Amino acid sequence: MKKLMLSFLLAGSLLANAQILDLLKDKVKDKTASLVGDKVIGAITTEAISTSFKDCNKIDVKNADFGKNEKYTNLCNVNFSPSEGYVLKPGFYTVELKSFCMHAGTYAPSKGDGYLYGPLKGQKKEIVNSLIKNWYKNQDIPQQTVQALVWGIIAKSSFKNMNPDMQLAAMKLLSKNELLSLTKMGLDFVPASVMSRAKSNLPQSVQMVLEAENKIRNFFSSSSSNYSDLERLALLGGVNPVTSEIAYGSWGLHPNGYWTSYQPHGYKQMTVRIYVPSTITSVNYIPSDDVAVPANTGSQRLKVSDILNCRNEG
Repeated sequence: MKKLMLSFLLAGSLLANAQILDLLKDKVKDKTASLVGDKVIGAITTEAISTSFKDCNKIDVKNADFGKNEKYTNLCNVNFSPSEGYVLKPGFYTVELKSFCMHAGTYAPSKGDGYLYGPLKGQKKEIVNSLIKNWYKNQDIPQQTVQALVWGIIAKSSFKNMNPDMQLAAMKLLSKNELLSLTKMGLDFVPASVMSRAKSNLPQSVQMVLEAENKIRNFFSSSSSNYSDLERLALLGGVNPVTSEIAYGSWGLHPNGYWTSYQPHGYKQMTVRIYVPSTITSVNYIPSDDVAVPANTGSQRLKVSDILNCRNEG
C-alpha cells in the first residue's frame, strides 16, 4: 500500500514538474516571440526615407504667379553633366523632368498640392539616391523598374523577393557595398497581429502608410510582377481632400541661393522652374539633388531625376 501511495506521489510530482516545465517553456517562448515582435515592429515603423515638410524653408516663399510674364529658357536645349548639372546664369528657366514617388500609402500629386524643396533624409537615403542618380547613365532600364525598386526599399521589402528585372537593375545602379547592404535588409509580409501592435497609437495617416508598405511586401512575397497591381497598392485613389497651405506652383528659396517651383503632373513627371537672381554670378543646378515635398502630409513626396521628359523628345 505504501509503495502504491509512493508511486502515486511520484507520478503526481513528475506531472506537476512537467506542467511547471511546460509553463516555463511557454513563458520563454512568449518572451522570445515578444522580443522578435518588438524587433519587427521597430523595423516596420522606422522610415526608410523620412524627408517631411518640417525640413522645408516655409519662410522664403513666393506666390505661384511670380515670374509669369518673364521669358524662360528651356533646359531641354541646354548641356547637362551629372557632376556639374546645368550651369545657369541669372534668369528664368524651365525644364520637364521624370520623377519618383517616395511615399507609399499617400495621394498622388494634384493641382491642390504645393511643393517646396527638401533634403533627402532617412536610413536608406544613400541607396535611393544612387538608384535615381545612376539611372541617368542607365536609361535602358524602364522608369517603372526603378520606381518598383524605390517602393520596395521604402517598404523594407526583402531583396530576395524582388523579381529578376529589379534585381538586375539594382546590380547596375548600385555599388557593391550598396548592393550588399540592400541584400541584407528586408521583411516579408507581416501578420495582422504584429501590424496591429505596430500601428497602435499612431495617427491614421501613418497607419495608412504602414498598411500600404505591408501590402507591397506581400506583393513581392507573392512573386507577382504586374506593375499596375503594385501601383494600386502604393497610391491612394482619388484626390487628397485636405487643402494645402502652399499653393501649387509656389516658389521656394533653395539652399544654393536660387528659387524653384515644382509642378508635378502625377508622380512620374514634373515641370521645374528655376529663377537665378542677379545677385548670383552662376549656379550649378542638379535636379536629382532635390526632393519636392508637399505641404500636405497625405500627399506624395517626389524625388526629381536628371532625365528629361521634354515634349519635343516624345
